[in-house]
Amino acid sequence: MFNNYLKIAVRNLLRNKVYSAINILGLAIGIASCILIFLYVQDELSYENHFSKSGRITRIVGEVIFEGHKDEFAVTPPALAPAVSRFSDIEAVTQFNRAGKQTIWYNNQTFTDEDLVFADSVFFKVFDYELLAGNPATALIAPHTIVLTEEMAEKIFGGVEQAMGEVLQFSRDSYTVTGVYRNLGHSHLNVSGLLSKATIDARTSAEERNTQWFNLNNYTYVLLQNEEQIASLQAQVDDLTQNHVNPWIKENKLNAQMKFIVQPLKDIHFDTRYMHSISSSGNISYVYIFGAVAVFLLLIASINYMNLATARSAKRAKEVGLRKVVGADRSQIIRQFLGESVLLTLIAVLLALALVQIFIPSFNNLTEKNFSSDFFLQWDFLLVILAIVLLVGVVAGSYPAFFLSGFKPADVLKSDKQPRGGSATLRRALVVLQFSISLIMIIGTIVVFTQMHFLKSADLGFNKEQVMVIDVPGGDSTLVQRLPVIKQKLLQNPNVLQVSNSYSIPAEPTNRTLLLMEQDGKMVEKTMDIIAVDYDFISLMGMEIKEGRNFSRDMKTDEKSGIIINEAAAKWLGWSEPIGKKVGTGENRVGDSSTRIIGVVKDFHMSSLHTDVQPLAITLAPESPGYLLARISPENQAATISFVEEQWRMFDQRHPMEYFFMDEFFDRQYRAEEKMLTVFGYFAGLTILIACLGLFGLASFTAEQRTKEIGIRKVLGSTTGNIVLLLSKDFALLVAIAIMLATPVAWYGMSQWLQDFAYRIDLSWWIFALAGLLALVIALATVSFQAVKAALLDPVKAIRTQ
Repeated sequence: MFNNYLKIAVRNLLRNKVYSAINILGLAIGIASCILIFLYVQDELSYENHFSKSGRITRIVGEVIFEGHKDEFAVTPPALAPAVSRFSDIEAVTQFNRAGKQTIWYNNQTFTDEDLVFADSVFFKVFDYELLAGNPATALIAPHTIVLTEEMAEKIFGGVEQAMGEVLQFSRDSYTVTGVYRNLGHSHLNVSGLLSKATIDARTSAEERNTQWFNLNNYTYVLLQNEEQIASLQAQVDDLTQNHVNPWIKENKLNAQMKFIVQPLKDIHFDTRYMHSISSSGNISYVYIFGAVAVFLLLIASINYMNLATARSAKRAKEVGLRKVVGADRSQIIRQFLGESVLLTLIAVLLALALVQIFIPSFNNLTEKNFSSDFFLQWDFLLVILAIVLLVGVVAGSYPAFFLSGFKPADVLKSDKQPRGGSATLRRALVVLQFSISLIMIIGTIVVFTQMHFLKSADLGFNKEQVMVIDVPGGDSTLVQRLPVIKQKLLQNPNVLQVSNSYSIPAEPTNRTLLLMEQDGKMVEKTMDIIAVDYDFISLMGMEIKEGRNFSRDMKTDEKSGIIINEAAAKWLGWSEPIGKKVGTGENRVGDSSTRIIGVVKDFHMSSLHTDVQPLAITLAPESPGYLLARISPENQAATISFVEEQWRMFDQRHPMEYFFMDEFFDRQYRAEEKMLTVFGYFAGLTILIACLGLFGLASFTAEQRTKEIGIRKVLGSTTGNIVLLLSKDFALLVAIAIMLATPVAWYGMSQWLQDFAYRIDLSWWIFALAGLLALVIALATVSFQAVKAALLDPVKAIRTQ
């Protein structure tokens, strides 16, 4: 019986080569896209899974509330860890903090790394990394020790065993390698090595570390005894905050309140709320979007099968009738057609796997992942493939199977009772659904593209073009002192137009500081973002002074008593005449009693256009470490960069010159949106392609079904244009209905997406009109090919068609 079913299925596929090819190709493209998106979604959802204790690990984050304004931080005070370690149900508490960018020397080789952290000796008790060498219980106890990842050990020493006991020289200290661990799986803790926290703890007293509640610079993680104790930990943390932390803040005359939040480890990767996170976060919205795209593609491909199978049911009507006459019951016929559907889906899956193998390198570049064909042998992937075969095969083939099996022998064997190819209404509804989905994808692509263009062309309040940014190592005080001389040397090149240095640059997190600001005749506490720059920073960046003046070398008092604020700060403070306002002194405040506002700069964006411009204070620090900025001419750019590198080597042979361009660095904040734009573009094209394959098949079927009618119309005088219009107008109407259905759905979805941006485009009518016109033109071009072919057919041959 099975062999007979298989033989008939293969014969049917070969007999209808065009329709079989359309179905298989459409399904293959849909399934291949679904597989690739499945890999991406699975990868994003796999963060922290490799830790055996991941369900019991939590991170504590902080909120600081000042004058009704809430700032959320991933970092917490150093005093939090010892306080939490005394709670009940706690198995371990670990704390670590960033080491910043470090230059490392070993055997006359120089390495730079910005993914190192200072970790305490409890780190490996909470995070069970596999140590390839060293003892996890003791590796980080002693000061000046370091534990490296396997990748770093290979990079610096050539192997794990070679690394043990070796000494690495840093700018300030030297560290002995006491361990190497294997960094498996995805984690937000994307660090390249662990420096012993005992090294920096030795520079402060234990009393200071255990009592300081307003110095946010440590990441705090807690290992619970079981997963159900998260609520209990939160309650204990709230009690600590209410009874100890906030009273301490009040005693120290800090007009703020603090709150700590317990966050499960697995929630961290997709949480973008907290400033100073140890690594960039994922976006759960994009996981949902890509998952929906995968479902859409598979749905469109399945609709193609259902449409074409039911449309061509008349061709198999006599086969069904004869089978029933010779004794086949309905269940056998259903199994026959479902079997054909599953076979066709299986062939499509094999083709899809081949397509995945071909396009996976491009997909890796697109998603910045590292997928390989090894996943073909993973049991969860095999289950997904099996589910796709069964789901698509059964669901897509179910309606044709039940429809065809319902034919009555007496009707289908009579020449005047031939079925008309299934429900035309259902087919039209499915075409409308296909093009509605395609239109949503097209509209989404246009909106994302338009928003990205707006983001990159918006007035940022400064000129980011042609600004070369050189990293200045902070640990080398001699180099920092040489900055004025380096700047003078660089300006000797006519292609170096301006030079400046600053501690912070746009697109980099700023420091938030408590200041005493003059308001209504008295000094009040305010928290404000603050950056330190030199005399030339504002000019080099093309910023505009709206009131007052810029920092001046002729004003010797500017370095100690001059501050510039932005318009947002003046507005926030309620200053109509900000020039001359006092910025007072106090513990942990900037400035002294003579500090004054000397200028107001036009608002500029220190961060992406996701957020509003924040109040900002700018202080003068001509020799601060951080960055050296050079605005260079676009002419002879390569030669200019070589000149800058040569001058750098003259002053610093120890540190390699690391540089980037401001425009690339700033636009990097929109990497997730650029990735989404590319994905939307590719998959919007695929949805249209699959929908057009089905439309091509249906147009071909329609033309074939109306061959005699076309012949008679031509005999009666209809032109080729009349025939093409006749066959195309029905499909044009379906696309028009799809436009009406897709527009409100796409408008709502993209409106929600645009809410992530403080500065965004308006959803203008032309976006939806362009998408609709594009879909209509593509659909008519697809249909017209078959319509023209049918219209050019010889009328005599057409009328003779059986």
